[in-house]
Amino acid sequence: MFPGRKIKLTIAYDGTEYHGWQIQPGFRTVQSVLCEAATALLRSPTRVVGASRTDAGVHANGQVGLIKTTHPIPVEHLALGLNEFLPRDVAV
Repeated sequence: MFPGRKIKLTIAYDGTEYHGWQIQPGFRTVQSVLCEAATALLRSPTRVVGASRTDAGVHANGQVGLIKTTHPIPVEHLALGLNEFLPRDVAV
């Protein structure tokens, strides 16, 4: 059992510059930029998991994701903090 919190994310993105949702070595993906933003914000390796995937170039508005963390950041500050680290074409 995970000792931390599982926090739902609602994500929107313009997928034009991305090779889909799922992390792929050597390619920019939505999941990879979300994980990088979460890791920078929470200052520890953090994984973001999606409820579904999209292909290269596909946009989304309302995609559901999950972040697992033991960090005490208030939930209401998580989206604001992530958006500070995310590129302009991805938002939580």
